[in-house]
Amino acid sequence: MSEPPSKKRKTILDFFRRKEKGNKKDSVEKKEAPLDSVMSSSADSKSKESQITPSDKPSSSKDFSRSVSDENKHAQSAVGPLQEGGSSVSGGASMYGGASRKGDVSRTDSQNSYCSSDGDPTQEYDMLQDFTDPPTPDIPDHKPSQKRDDSLWKGKSLGSLYRNPPEMNLLPPLKSHPDHHVLIKLPYKYDPKERPHPHPHHYTDKWDSYHVRMPCSNQSEFPVNNKIRRRWDIIESALRKPIPGPFELADAISKYNTRLTDKNFRVLTEFCFDILSNSERTQFFDVILPKTIKLALSLPHLITQPIPLLKREKNKSITLSQEQIACLLANAFLCTFPRRNARGKSAEYYNYPSINFNSLYDGDPRFQDVKLEKLKCIFNYFRRVTTAMPAGVVTFTRQCVDKFPDWKNLGDTLTDIHVSAEGTIEDDGDGLLQVDFANKYMGGGVLGMGAVQEEIRFLICPEMIVTRLFTECLEKNESLIMKGCERFSNYSGYAGKFKWAGDFVDKTLRDQWGRLFTDVVAIDALIIREYSHQFKMGSVLREINKAYSGFFVPHYNFVTQPPLPAVCTGNWGCGAFGGDKRLKALIQLIAATQARREVSYFTFDDSLLRDELYDIHVYLTKTNPMGIGNILTLIEQYGKKITDSKQFKKTTNFPS
Repeated sequence: MSEPPSKKRKTILDFFRRKEKGNKKDSVEKKEAPLDSVMSSSADSKSKESQITPSDKPSSSKDFSRSVSDENKHAQSAVGPLQEGGSSVSGGASMYGGASRKGDVSRTDSQNSYCSSDGDPTQEYDMLQDFTDPPTPDIPDHKPSQKRDDSLWKGKSLGSLYRNPPEMNLLPPLKSHPDHHVLIKLPYKYDPKERPHPHPHHYTDKWDSYHVRMPCSNQSEFPVNNKIRRRWDIIESALRKPIPGPFELADAISKYNTRLTDKNFRVLTEFCFDILSNSERTQFFDVILPKTIKLALSLPHLITQPIPLLKREKNKSITLSQEQIACLLANAFLCTFPRRNARGKSAEYYNYPSINFNSLYDGDPRFQDVKLEKLKCIFNYFRRVTTAMPAGVVTFTRQCVDKFPDWKNLGDTLTDIHVSAEGTIEDDGDGLLQVDFANKYMGGGVLGMGAVQEEIRFLICPEMIVTRLFTECLEKNESLIMKGCERFSNYSGYAGKFKWAGDFVDKTLRDQWGRLFTDVVAIDALIIREYSHQFKMGSVLREINKAYSGFFVPHYNFVTQPPLPAVCTGNWGCGAFGGDKRLKALIQLIAATQARREVSYFTFDDSLLRDELYDIHVYLTKTNPMGIGNILTLIEQYGKKITDSKQFKKTTNFPS
């Protein structure tokens, strides 16, 4: 018996168009986009012809459901494809999508482009007949294609989006106040030739549950031969001795971490002997490590005031110099932070991510290739900062939003969008608000096996790792904004095939405070255990509120101040987190609209998703303008339909 013909998997975007056309086919005429906004012509028409040939054009609803099935097999667009990679609870969700489609044409960013959705059939069909089972997570193993001058894009040009321009670098003087702790001497103005000085001049300590418990504190004690000693004295004694190789380094760290043995450093040992060349190993242990140890032991001289914890439900910022961050990371590399290795539910820092690097050194080297590549990123960072210490500062802000818009009663149409299949957030988001597809525990599996979007960003910008020291896990109405983190490495591959790809020199300009114009916002999406549940209004509003908590700027005067930079994002909360890419795109557009930002969306090699997002954006803003409240009503209706569908009543198994 022959197999029945496969059907095109219908998505929430199809539902939007069909539902509205069904309800308004007698009263709403389809509007064409203006001629000056249509994508160029012959090239675009050829692209469309390559997508649907004359013989494939549908003559009925059933024919339409089959017509593009073969082409979409790679896209896996069943009511929410899960193409981009992700990690389990220990890692951030991936931003990368599936394979690109042949037949695309190229276009530069010289002008804005719009196209109508004229090619869509208008026949009614039963949505339930076209439902398919939820797809399984698909984690890619490659970095998305690099954006080129002739890359195809749709919507507004990337260059026309609002961004952080240096000419508008009008900041008030840097000041410390109860909600903004500045750990450098004030007044301060950035000077690339002079590093900021710590403040105050002498070390002060607070050993309590509201501040980081510092390894150099007199309150940090350690038992040695049935005697209680100051732990910092043991750390200094162990690290000031000659350390010619990885065994001696492991032995030194074990002196003040008695639960660690040689077996906990097998990855580090493998890296030093089998990955580093003889000359590289000699350089590290003779030059880089001694400087890193000196940097770590300067802790009481560089961090002279208590570091507040960024606790839940509290708006608070911390500004540190890049040298202070390097000092803290050197201590994390040498595993000096007290009370941070215990992970049980009764542990003091149970609700915080780990910070000591011992988890990165542990494991069977035969199955830890990703960790070896991570160590290349970390070693490169310490090589750079011990050779030429950066002179800038970085600000970390925990943002908690107490009151959200009444989303269901909003009439605003969606903000402008730039959508491209090629390019990445970190490579092409200069001056934009870049989204970190975060775990609620900052950095996710960066110090473990995770190597997807968030972990990779933390590895190429290691200053972000310091957030794990003081950031409690994020609540549903919170985000973390990182301003000014420098990038030090290139990479290739993804997930299990992640590779360090050499040094990277960050040439991003700085503001008056010395922060790079690189703003990254960490927002954590829901982990979807049952596929249809993400379309329930409670889940949808949770995700909109979460995105809004990161995009929103409190007390911003849109009359006297320039427009906010656009959001640079992608398939947030998808991959192993189970999110539907189309739903998550609409959610981010809704949140960005109310935050009064444009959106730059990278579908990461998924040209089908690029076209679909652009088409539905044109439909919802031009062909059939629809406010946010009405969009949410349709999402709710769609959710009820798939909830009633038997195929979607089973639980989708995602990694836990």
